[in-house]
Amino acid sequence: MKEVRASIDIGSNSTLLLIMNSNTREILEEHSTITSLGKDLDKNGIFLDTTMESTYNALKSYCEICNKYKIEATEIIATATEASRVATNASIFFTKVKKELGLTIQIITGAGEAYYTAFGIAEMLQSSSDKSAVIMDVGGASTELISISLDNFEIKESVSLPVGSVRTTDWINEGIADNKFSDAFKSIDFSAYKNQKVICVAGTMTTLALMMANSKNFDRDSINTLKKTFSEYVSFLKDIHSLSIEELERNNPFLGKRAFSIKGGASCAKRVLESIDATDLVFSTYGLRYGTLLSGAIDETYLV
Repeated sequence: MKEVRASIDIGSNSTLLLIMNSNTREILEEHSTITSLGKDLDKNGIFLDTTMESTYNALKSYCEICNKYKIEATEIIATATEASRVATNASIFFTKVKKELGLTIQIITGAGEAYYTAFGIAEMLQSSSDKSAVIMDVGGASTELISISLDNFEIKESVSLPVGSVRTTDWINEGIADNKFSDAFKSIDFSAYKNQKVICVAGTMTTLALMMANSKNFDRDSINTLKKTFSEYVSFLKDIHSLSIEELERNNPFLGKRAFSIKGGASCAKRVLESIDATDLVFSTYGLRYGTLLSGAIDETYLV
């Protein structure tokens, strides 16, 4: 297998590309495009034509970037998560992508999403004095909680919650967020995730980290070195909820299309963090696409 590899993560809100040397861990390119594939999914049960077009265009662009590194579309490890597990037209869309771009997209289970996210973070993290931690991955349509052992990589517990930034934004707009979260959490035992350091990952949380760090552009180091208490996070949340989307975009130029869902994503994270009695938060740019790239292939037990 080649040292220089590529992985794509097709989420409910964004589509991500990673090109990295798997031996040296040198990150050659990273790209993120807001494609909103999961928009209105709970209402319609299908991907919208507009969001499929946005996602297709992003994938086409990513294949062209990979070609510069002599990585064929057939060699890219591409995965799709919660929105693609739910949308009834996902297979039709992905068949079109494979036929026209040569890219095979593999829909993975919630357990697979948890495993590869945790593996990517554990492999890329600098040495830590903590023996265990909880990873919180806030996506567009789902949020993963993963309790891991850091000294010798092991997933102790994981759960996929059907709440995310895009879904929460839709629910807030419809005035049904409280009921939706109550339904989502009522049968969940959160005890395995309580009273541990929380590693916050994925686009919503890394974007919020940039905002809390007062960065004006994407800065990997600013994200990966940021530490906050839960009370500091709640205080920050109050500040951004007092601002309009236009004000948020003006103050945070990197937001782009994520501006429409950032308040919903921040609120979603707050509700999850409250449920696990979180106190200390750190942030990481690493996650699913790192785990799939470093693994080299998707274990068939994690395929839908």
